[in-house]
Amino acid sequence: MNTISGGGVLTSKNISDLNANFTSLLGGINPGTIIYCQPSSSNLGTQDGSQTKPYTDLPTAFSKAQGGKNDVVVLVGNGAANGSARLAAALDWNKNAVHLIGISSGVNISNRSRITPVSGATAFATLFTVSGNGCLIKNIQFYHGFTTGTTAQICLTVTGTRNLFEGCHVAGMADQESADDAGSRNVKISADENMFVGCTIGVDTVTRGAANASVEFAGATARNQFIDCIFPFMTDAAGVLGILGTGAGCMDRFQLFKNCDFINATGSTSTTMTVLGSLTSASPGGILLFRRCVLVAIGEYGDTLALTHSYIDGLTGAAATSGIAVKPS
Repeated sequence: MNTISGGGVLTSKNISDLNANFTSLLGGINPGTIIYCQPSSSNLGTQDGSQTKPYTDLPTAFSKAQGGKNDVVVLVGNGAANGSARLAAALDWNKNAVHLIGISSGVNISNRSRITPVSGATAFATLFTVSGNGCLIKNIQFYHGFTTGTTAQICLTVTGTRNLFEGCHVAGMADQESADDAGSRNVKISADENMFVGCTIGVDTVTRGAANASVEFAGATARNQFIDCIFPFMTDAAGVLGILGTGAGCMDRFQLFKNCDFINATGSTSTTMTVLGSLTSASPGGILLFRRCVLVAIGEYGDTLALTHSYIDGLTGAAATSGIAVKPS
């Protein structure tokens, strides 16, 4: 990264160095306009999205971005919960190639470049939708919890294609009402070729008590990937699911889970889960592929139908298991 020197008015070199830094942060993408959002900013006067006059409202910052231009919205955290971007209603990230980058420590559990509902808000079913294509979303926590929740809460809905989520925490079902409803999800995907890398999907601070799912693949959905991700669970029902495929073509071609850890907190009183995955259609159109994944306190990778359409690559452990963690004898 380049060091930004000097002060006062930015020089052309300062601007060049800033753009170079963001190009590095964005994995080689050359950014368009960089728009800052800092919810904890004390600057309540003129806001223009600059680093010194950031927007304090995320929907406003997003409204200034141009689709297809590789514009970047930078969400600046302050290391505490009061730096969260708070939404009064669901937000649809519906512009192609508009990127969202969180500035915080970079941890992938409860990172504080965070998006969450307004305190005391009436529960709304979907927190954040990505319907745009080709977006990079990095180092963001999506926290979906209310004082009083509602049914069928979905933290992150993805209907756009070829989006990359990196180092994010999708913290759905974070209130008891949603955690006890079978229609709730952390992530629901109904589009192709999205990728989650180094993310955490779910929470183990609220107990799930119904056959809801951490991830749902809904209908004609192909070639999505989860790489180096953590899936935490806290349950009081054996039927809680990690993966659910609904509708014909829900596993079209493949859905890949690589180096993922599915951790059920039975050491902290959680109930052992019967299976990780389930399919509702006999015509999923493809396969679930697990490469070097680990299940903790989860009995099997899937129910009968899910196993029929699954391939598992991993070391063979005790009792002819493959990636199902057991205690040493």
